[in-house]
Amino acid sequence: MDFKLLYTKNNQQGILRHFKFNDSANNKIIDLSEAKQYPIQGLIFAENLKSDDFLAGFESEIKFYPVRSHEEFGINADQFENLGYEDGKKIFDKMRENWVLQNNLSLIEELFKIRNHLLGLWPNDRAGFFEELWFLLKSNLGASDLKLIYNDIIKSKNENEKNKLVKVKVQGERFPELTSCDEIDDQILKSYEKEFSNSMQITEYNKEKGQVVLCGAIKKSPVIVMANIFQLTRLQKVLLNSLFEGLNM
Repeated sequence: MDFKLLYTKNNQQGILRHFKFNDSANNKIIDLSEAKQYPIQGLIFAENLKSDDFLAGFESEIKFYPVRSHEEFGINADQFENLGYEDGKKIFDKMRENWVLQNNLSLIEELFKIRNHLLGLWPNDRAGFFEELWFLLKSNLGASDLKLIYNDIIKSKNENEKNKLVKVKVQGERFPELTSCDEIDDQILKSYEKEFSNSMQITEYNKEKGQVVLCGAIKKSPVIVMANIFQLTRLQKVLLNSLFEGLNM
């Protein structure tokens, strides 16, 4: 799978390197103030730039991707600019695996608290529920992008009319965007209609392409998760299954 890493060049600029499998990587110099506009999977900062002010600017980014010092990998900016795919992936794997593991452990520690919070949103704020679930799944899978498809209910404003069932999708690379489902999404739901249960099941997983489809249900309402991921561990499988079982208790 392709991935993008950002290396701090100085206090104002960074080197954004796009690593492509079986293809040459390319570099782009960007302003660090604009980094949030790019789909980035990891940030490496030069230790000599480390300061309270500098790190404060990236403190909130840790929930989106791993942030690590260049000293952990013994690589400078010039070496980063010429890094090949395989060497870049070794660095990225080390960053990502540690970051995902920390997210997994945090979810284990807060599982009941998170479950209760989500269930509090479920009856009256279905959009808020799935936005938070999207963030939770994305960070615990370490996904580069993720899409959720689910059913929502639009309550009728007229006593003589029934509530309306609609299909909604939440997708994005950095933030979740809620939109109505199209015909393709409807077809996806129909094709997996026999796969829904109270647990989260891995319906399809292409390890080479890094594509995974998970099917489950929350309170008997079907949910499909489609994501591009770099790894799927036993811990992730058990943890996500436990989360969905907890949401159905």
